Amino acid sequence: MGRTIKLLIYYITYSYGIGALLYAGYMAVHHTTALPSLSEPSFFTLNMWAQVLSALAVSAHLLVWKYVDSGQMRLNFPHTGAVMFASALLIVGMGFWTNYLTELAGLPDEKKQLFELAMNHPMGIIAIVIMAPFMEELLFRGAMQGHLLRKWKRPVWAIVVPALIFGAVHGNPVQIPFAFVTGLALGWIYYQTGSLLPGMLMHFINNGTSALLYHLSGKEDQTMTEAFGTSGAAGMAFAGATLTVLCIWYVKRTLPARVSGQENENSPTD
Repeated sequence: MGRTIKLLIYYITYSYGIGALLYAGYMAVHHTTALPSLSEPSFFTLNMWAQVLSALAVSAHLLVWKYVDSGQMRLNFPHTGAVMFASALLIVGMGFWTNYLTELAGLPDEKKQLFELAMNHPMGIIAIVIMAPFMEELLFRGAMQGHLLRKWKRPVWAIVVPALIFGAVHGNPVQIPFAFVTGLALGWIYYQTGSLLPGMLMHFINNGTSALLYHLSGKEDQTMTEAFGTSGAAGMAFAGATLTVLCIWYVKRTLPARVSGQENENSPTD
């Protein structure tokens, strides 16, 4: 767990450190010691730039110092096209039943306003739809899970632990359970394929779908039940669960042998 903790510290340091540098730059340029208020556009713009730049910094650190190697960034598994397509369908199916269960749970959404602001800002869309999936797959699956798969005898824990951390760092009650379950799916796909690319595709689709639905819905906060009725929402959740099971079965059938978790000789030592 030593490297996992160290990687988490890197993530937090880059996230808050780059934000602090941007705010210091803002104060220097405007000759003030006061930060912009939460209601000022400059505050949110700085926040979004901090997210994008910190994601770039974390990604560069992981790649340059070989916490993630080039083999993890290749389509190095059989039936590439079919498995990638099944991975895409898997996350789509999961979206139906996880969103439905999230609605039933009624957990508070403490970042709703921030998400809405992000969806109306170009840097927000880049941060959420592009940079977050790329960096998070490098960090949680490539660096953390990849290391734990090499060190631990039980792969299930090497998948579960990064998924738990992935859920926790979202810090939003309504997101944490969904992020954990999604992290399990992303971790399992990485475990089966040995490649980060299927998971990145799934992550892009997941975040991109959220952005697309926000804009297509007229920016209304509408639940599945409100949009499709009680029976319609339940039916979509059941269809999504069925699609999820079928995709998992197909990937297992197509890739019966695990190909991830091989020792990376270039990986940094603890």
